[in-house]
Amino acid sequence: MLEEILQYFPIHTHSLALVSDPDGLLADEALLSALVERGFTLIQEADPVLLRQRAEQARPFTPQAPVLIITPDALETLPYDLWQQGQHLSLALHSYFPNLAYPVLRSLSPPQRARLWEAPHPSTRLGRRGTIEFLLGQVFKLPANLLDHPADFITWLDDIHRQGLTPLPEALLTPLVERLQGNQAYAGWPLNEIFQSSQAFAEFVQAQWESYIHSVHEAAAGYAIPMPALIPFDSDPGLQDALSRLVRSGRLTPLQVSEPENLPGWAAPAIRAIHEDLRPKRIDELQHTLYGQLAELSTHDRWEDWEAIARAWAALTLLWYSSNYLPTQEQQKKQETLRPALDHAFLEWLRLRYTSLAAQRLPAPHQVQHVPYYLAYLRSLGVVGKVALLILDGLSLADWELIALTWRTRHSDWHYEKQLLLAQIPTITAISRLALASGMRPADLRLPGAPRNEVEGWQAFWGREGLPENAIEAVSLALDRVAPPAVITSSHLEALCLIDHTIDDILHGSVLGASDLQASLRLWLEIGNDERPTSARLEALLDDLLERGFSIFITSDHGHCEARGMGQPAEGLVAQTRGKRARLYDDRRAAQRVQTAFPETILWEKDGLLPDDRVALMPEGRWAFTTNNETVVTHGGLTLDEVVVPLVRIQKRALHD
Repeated sequence: MLEEILQYFPIHTHSLALVSDPDGLLADEALLSALVERGFTLIQEADPVLLRQRAEQARPFTPQAPVLIITPDALETLPYDLWQQGQHLSLALHSYFPNLAYPVLRSLSPPQRARLWEAPHPSTRLGRRGTIEFLLGQVFKLPANLLDHPADFITWLDDIHRQGLTPLPEALLTPLVERLQGNQAYAGWPLNEIFQSSQAFAEFVQAQWESYIHSVHEAAAGYAIPMPALIPFDSDPGLQDALSRLVRSGRLTPLQVSEPENLPGWAAPAIRAIHEDLRPKRIDELQHTLYGQLAELSTHDRWEDWEAIARAWAALTLLWYSSNYLPTQEQQKKQETLRPALDHAFLEWLRLRYTSLAAQRLPAPHQVQHVPYYLAYLRSLGVVGKVALLILDGLSLADWELIALTWRTRHSDWHYEKQLLLAQIPTITAISRLALASGMRPADLRLPGAPRNEVEGWQAFWGREGLPENAIEAVSLALDRVAPPAVITSSHLEALCLIDHTIDDILHGSVLGASDLQASLRLWLEIGNDERPTSARLEALLDDLLERGFSIFITSDHGHCEARGMGQPAEGLVAQTRGKRARLYDDRRAAQRVQTAFPETILWEKDGLLPDDRVALMPEGRWAFTTNNETVVTHGGLTLDEVVVPLVRIQKRALHD
């Protein structure tokens, strides 16, 4: 199917191509990557002013440097001069799947459609119900009788969440839930929630396991046995066999029990004694998982594959640098092999897919510059109303996992939904945070009238979305010293951006490396009676915003990594930015001269996001432009830890839910 569409875009043939793509066929990651490899500059802009600016930036249009303008609307809606010059093409989903019901097809997400491209086509025309059954079987690999057995259903649901195939479109979700509701085995299950949300699924499984353990202890103590758990762990051998798998996937955290001898042997993978340290075993499991994931990688890997790797790596990083833990020699040896292999594989994937993912803005964001568009999209659907974006400067995915562990214990009424994003490269504040707040590529920020800072960028974006000036606000927080500014309490606010620098300050002050950073972050999260800065004021602010009806989104402009010094270039004023993990140049020859002196570096340029005359020079692996062998915690480079950041939505729910 990929080749069928690519035949419309031959290499070095057209200077300008205009495509009407109302069904989002060109949102496929592999297809976008193939178009970029063929030399196309991709432009997708709903705003006519930004569209015109992007087109002017891309001139001159030539067969050797062709431009592809994609719109969901009719081509006649594009500026006339572009319409007149360009080759015209209209794509339609039903022309590739004529035997499937079009409205159901259209509801699939890009990752789900990617699975459909690979499936055999039905030989006869299917109606709505037949299409639903076909998609459930071919895209989601749901066997006809799987729903009859809770153990099979749980493992299948674990798989589709892990593979990034959720949430299910409403067209598939409704009949699936109705079918399950007719089975007494699923009475009381929050089916809609666990289909749509990976976090809700994990919370449900965890709560049911806790309920089962509680019932066993109550029975052993001679108390009346409470109502059985909704998931029948005690009577279903399949569920008992699935415990190890659920623990490995992170859906189930082993419970601490005082008398493990009261529990059956099959419960062992998901329990631990009061003083038992599970970190050695969990580190072994995560290292084994990551080795397996790396072994399965190929040139066709999608963002969903790297999301799974990033989650596992963040979990491993959190354990690795936790206090009072010394990894074994075998674990150290594996980590020394795993880390560079992971860094190399991720760099190669970025070279292939980073540029194309920049064009995949909706329905799910892929890069930090997409976040404002995503928030506006959710508002347009009525999913959210007032939005508050909290940018935690320097927050890595592993940092968020630590914060979430702490906040869940203090705010049982907060519900989290997490996505992953790619920061702008190089992963420095000057590049990535302005792109995040403004929704603009770094190259666009050089245009006349472009915003100069995050406040201007946020205000300009929401102004284009039609919000009045008094409904938009962006402020920098300093909660360790002063209270939140009064302006954020305005009843007129609809789009609020908050920037907090605490984590970035912590990471740059961590002179003893990543372990030092994590210890400082744990101290910040620990709320006591002393006068030191803590996260308490930030949590209180978020709780207040939730009470006032805001939907809160937390993200970061970049993560960070522990790196080792390789020396510092002596270049005078040649570099525009002199970071420890990235240096920016407007003169490519100057960058090459520094690279000659520091050959273990990477030149990053012409990625479709940076200005064409801007070159970034970054150390390979986990080296840094600083004193030889000095250990630093910093950012700017191309590791998973620096590039992949979380986007978390927090909602408030009733305690009885």
